[in-house]
Amino acid sequence: MLFRKTVFALALAGAAIPAAFANSGNTWVGGERGFETHTVQSTKSRADVKKELGAFRNNPTTAEGGTLVGGEAGYMPPQHSYAFQDGRLVHTDSIAHNTPKPSLAMTDAERRLFREQSVN
Repeated sequence: MLFRKTVFALALAGAAIPAAFANSGNTWVGGERGFETHTVQSTKSRADVKKELGAFRNNPTTAEGGTLVGGEAGYMPPQHSYAFQDGRLVHTDSIAHNTPKPSLAMTDAERRLFREQSVN
């Protein structure tokens, strides 16, 4: 019974492999060449992509707030900025300062996983 289930599972996985790589951009051609790269179909039109690229070039800010500056610097992470307002030092940047601090106390599951991975 176990052998039949194993064979069935392997056959099912083997049948699903081509579907998983159908739109991957690479095709196995064998021999010395190995893989052949081809273009992948997109759901966006060329005009949509150009509009999105133009908007990014006008404001090259990434999702986390960093800026792509190009050249040797490449990327500038978001910077904290402060100013005095009413005699107090306050944040003037757009970074979220209300995120919860991480807990340093490990749960039993985390401690067990740590021991398993940290065996000398």
